[in-house]
Amino acid sequence: MNFKIFGKQVKVGETFSKYSNLNLIQVVNKYFPNAVSSIVSLSKKNKIFYIIIVLHITKKMEFTAQSSGETAKLAFDSTLEKLSKQLRRYKRKIKNYKHNENSHKSNVLDAQFQIINEPSSNDLKKEQNNDDEPLIFAELNTEIEELTVIDALEKMKLGNISALMFRNKKHSGLNMIYKREDGLIGWVDPRGNRNLAKV
Repeated sequence: MNFKIFGKQVKVGETFSKYSNLNLIQVVNKYFPNAVSSIVSLSKKNKIFYIIIVLHITKKMEFTAQSSGETAKLAFDSTLEKLSKQLRRYKRKIKNYKHNENSHKSNVLDAQFQIINEPSSNDLKKEQNNDDEPLIFAELNTEIEELTVIDALEKMKLGNISALMFRNKKHSGLNMIYKREDGLIGWVDPRGNRNLAKV
């Protein structure tokens, strides 16, 4: 797995870099031994350290976790624990999905634009950027998958991402789902429920 670590307005020491690399690889390998890449960012504000981990287990699937602590090590350990929970849930979902794959095909929402009721998460409220300037990551090239809306929702929630573009299996048109500020999920379907097999 390709590992990168950098500090924003704080110097990253070699000891902490090695500690982060070894522990991250150990956790990720429990669930996905062939992960593609990881980025760890360290920042500090008002004597509190902040860690963000961005993990690509494949070119299509990204996980993000962040936390804070009084030391860089505590912040990293807390973030890694959150990431581990995400990977464990996703691994379990993959097993369940393969078993029940056919059951989702008929469960497609019929609407051109719809807000899907989902309770707001406390983690979303806590995960705010603690710097004046946002952190920017260079993303890997991402393929747009053909999914049902239900499958896209599962992928977005399990991957802890704020937006996902996909091709709707019902009509092969481009769709997008995204997390709104009020905690709900927005769904944009420009083509609606057209019975088209090809674009």
